[in-house]
Amino acid sequence: MDYRVQRWTAGPGADGRTYAIVIASEPWSWREALANATSLGASLAATPDSNALGFAMGLATGSGAYDCAGPWVGGFHFAGNGWQWTTGAAFVPFAWAPSRPAQAIMLDSAICLGGTDAPDGTWIDSLAGPDAGFATRSAIVVWNVTTDCDANGIPDQLQIAVNPNLDADNNGLLDSCPPIGPADLDGNGRVDGADLGLLLGNYNGPGVGDINHDGIVNGADLGLLLGAWS
Repeated sequence: MDYRVQRWTAGPGADGRTYAIVIASEPWSWREALANATSLGASLAATPDSNALGFAMGLATGSGAYDCAGPWVGGFHFAGNGWQWTTGAAFVPFAWAPSRPAQAIMLDSAICLGGTDAPDGTWIDSLAGPDAGFATRSAIVVWNVTTDCDANGIPDQLQIAVNPNLDADNNGLLDSCPPIGPADLDGNGRVDGADLGLLLGNYNGPGVGDINHDGIVNGADLGLLLGAWS
């Protein structure tokens, strides 16, 4: 598996999330690409508007991105239902290639980025199962929350998937990183604003943020979190 990672931090529609084009060694179906994304703690990226489509097109370059067709994205329809996005965003059919969609409404179908050797700004539809009609081996995935304990900009799950030796003890974390402490509430390898938000969201109540396990999230827990800030 190969990959290229980029955070969407600039331009119209930028959402600050981490995206990657993931390239498998063999062609895969949309369902297989979706399962792979889920195993990485991610999902297939939606392209519901021109801004998101433009960003995805910028990722969909280089070796392996276009073999027969472009990368899978998070658009699909299941037999007898309408088109939808994995995110639940409204589906506006603004980017279909000419004569698309072409698959029968009673067949499960999904969306690839259109183009030959490079994206052309369109979508094409293909069967979603292992008998997919296009031999694409790439997909664009997105993380809502990433674990990046070595702060290299690459989600740890992706690094481990490519090189399992990075997690020899098979605990889902890079062996090179220190153990997760109790103040790291979201388990991303750092104690930061995301953890503070979780704690404050439960302030004066039980549950997440009760770092000292006294039954309530309060100033004592806040002090422990700030003391572990990274």
